[in-house]
Amino acid sequence: MTEHPLVRELGTEAITRAVAERYGAVAARPGDAAGFPVGRTFAESVGYDAELLNRLPAECSESFTGAGNPQPWVEVQDGETLLDIGCGAGLDLICYALRFPSAGSLHGLDFASEMVEKARGNAAAAGISATIHEASASAIPMPDDSIDIVTANGIFNLSPDKEAVAREVARVIRPTGSFVFAEIILEDDSAPPAATLNEWFRCTGGALRDTALIDLLRRAGLEHTEILSRERNARTGHAASRSAVIRARIQ
Repeated sequence: MTEHPLVRELGTEAITRAVAERYGAVAARPGDAAGFPVGRTFAESVGYDAELLNRLPAECSESFTGAGNPQPWVEVQDGETLLDIGCGAGLDLICYALRFPSAGSLHGLDFASEMVEKARGNAAAAGISATIHEASASAIPMPDDSIDIVTANGIFNLSPDKEAVAREVARVIRPTGSFVFAEIILEDDSAPPAATLNEWFRCTGGALRDTALIDLLRRAGLEHTEILSRERNARTGHAASRSAVIRARIQ
């Protein structure tokens, strides 16, 4: 894959630090301007259930920053293990725990320490049992073939090493498992979004063409891939961008 201009300019480590700092600030100060949609109103606009949010402490949704809403396409069978990478403050993970009370172990992962701390507090406040790991999605601290369902809500566009993320997902997922995630994609070859950190934080600066993202997943071993939905939302500031939900499997 051709290296992104911003990655060439700033380097992988600098972008990773910048993303952790910006999203950590969203966890610590969700009312501050972030440069992208944050919070409950945005969550409701992409389909999160208002009645469910009413039953949760406000902190569970106030730092929501997802690319869309993968919830309707995620199914967890009794005893299955789920991992939410880039879990943020934990809203998706909490929703899965409430929807699938007979699931096996639930795990979340984020590399912003403030988000990890908030996710742990939110999970406890919502009365769910989940293990929240502070780690990068490009180095998941889980054994090979250990997860039935991997999910995410805006992970690739914030990751300067997208190939590493895809390889890690393929490594930890069981051969019979699935990867269901929401992401911002580009639908045509018009001028790409500006290569700036602010656009990167918005999930448009690091966005891939839909075909390129599917190719990336297949190269990692997730060969059976389909786009389940694509639509506009408040996060898709670039004319060619859409919020998509994608499912990928090894077999």
